[in-house]
Amino acid sequence: MSVYRNFNQVELDKQYNVRGGIPDYQDIFSRWSSTSAAFRQANRVIENVPYGSNETQNLDFFPAATAGRPLLVFIHGGYWQSLDKSDFSYIAEPYIKNDINVAVVNYRLAPSVGMDEIVADNRDALIWLYRNAEDLAFDKDKIFLSGHSAGGHLTATMVSTDWTAHGLPADVLKGACAISGLYDLEPIRLCYLNKAVGLTAEQVAAYSPARKLPTVKTPIILTVGGDESNEYHRLQAEYAALLGSRNMEIQIVDQADGHHFDAVDRLGDEENELGKAMLDLIRRYS
Repeated sequence: MSVYRNFNQVELDKQYNVRGGIPDYQDIFSRWSSTSAAFRQANRVIENVPYGSNETQNLDFFPAATAGRPLLVFIHGGYWQSLDKSDFSYIAEPYIKNDINVAVVNYRLAPSVGMDEIVADNRDALIWLYRNAEDLAFDKDKIFLSGHSAGGHLTATMVSTDWTAHGLPADVLKGACAISGLYDLEPIRLCYLNKAVGLTAEQVAAYSPARKLPTVKTPIILTVGGDESNEYHRLQAEYAALLGSRNMEIQIVDQADGHHFDAVDRLGDEENELGKAMLDLIRRYS
């Protein structure tokens, strides 16, 4: 029986079970953790900076060598229910090398909280960063955002946020990069992931970037691993077409190969086309 887009339940679950298609994913997670720990040891970092009252509402801030430089914010993935900012410190390396500040955000996770709280946490982190830019010595008018998987979804959601309703400029985000993003949450609601995430139909409507397009023309990079499932490629293609209908500035970074976790590694590699594109976007709008 079809559950979603001609997929039965088993087929739909397989499309979104990224770990199931990557047998060595635990080794990858261990590499992320150890590489990130070494990076924090070797570089200046202000760890666990609170932006809210919950112990999980914090971020790591990697300062640039020069005051008044841009800021790149990174939102981690994990299907809104796993992983931690400390796993992704390594992403900061090429940006610190190019005198760009980096903040890596933690947020409360499902099933302890729902999508309302997860979105609110990431919004609050950006608000806090903007309001504390002077203390952190970065340029609040040069904030860029990036995220992977669930973080790609949250990045696109932040791009569609009405920042004026929170006392910030409408164009507070000068550019963004969404990697392997989930731009329509309906298949998530219908697949195995929803046992933890607990999405409702109302939340799908409210927090699907494809259903709530930006009103500000924020430049955005979209990319997905070449070997990722058909659904990930479909979500990106349809979201890109919708953004194009709004005359948004879109850059698609095609990855000829690479699975779901390779895709995020490439953001932290200035020799890769994705790392180059992110650095170029920051330079062009700074």
